[in-house]
Amino acid sequence: MDWRDVLDILAVAVLFYYLYELIAETRALNLIRGLVVYVLVWFVADKLGLRALAWLLGNAATLGMFALIVVFQPELRGLLEHLGRGRLGPGAAGAEAVEELVRGVERMAARRLGALIAVERRTPLGEYASTGEVLDARVSARLLETIFTVGTPLHDGGVIVRAGRILAAACVFPLSAREDLVYLGTRHRAAVGLSEESDALVIVVSEERGTIRVAERGELSGNLTPSELRQRLLEVFGAAA
Repeated sequence: MDWRDVLDILAVAVLFYYLYELIAETRALNLIRGLVVYVLVWFVADKLGLRALAWLLGNAATLGMFALIVVFQPELRGLLEHLGRGRLGPGAAGAEAVEELVRGVERMAARRLGALIAVERRTPLGEYASTGEVLDARVSARLLETIFTVGTPLHDGGVIVRAGRILAAACVFPLSAREDLVYLGTRHRAAVGLSEESDALVIVVSEERGTIRVAERGELSGNLTPSELRQRLLEVFGAAA
């Protein structure tokens, strides 16, 4: 084995790693798992001489490829768009989501509406999204205000933002067990707790003081102005683009 073989193996490994990251937490991931099982059954049938089963699976695979392209066309388009964007910046959709987030957070802080918003980065938050109500809605300031208005069905819990869209609301986040944070309220400890378990940027609005803070990597920031929050979000969306 020479250096070309090593380079070839590393290139393939990196390719599969990034492909997995792109399809993680989507229905395409379940598709990949199903395809692996399908290929294994096909391989075993061929090796054991089960000709009828092997012939059936082989012919079904040919037709299945065309069907998969049609069924998963939105995911394929999103994958190509993601690859095409690279890391050049947040893009128009990301910039719009940032402005709506900042506007919504600023309004909620002025109205003393408690809020908890997790912006997903590289660590998938599907596990926490499953504890709430899946929305898959465009980020808008008015929608965020509506969600966190006291008395509405979804106000008690956290919101998860993924790729510029509100993935889910009323989600349960883990509370930090740090003893030095016992003086904080539930929202702030949940923000720190989720940032300890993932690389998400978690925004928290205080219901009592109307302050804006963010939790990241297990640390809670000081009070932020809307401009400072906008800058942090632009950095996050730019890195995720």
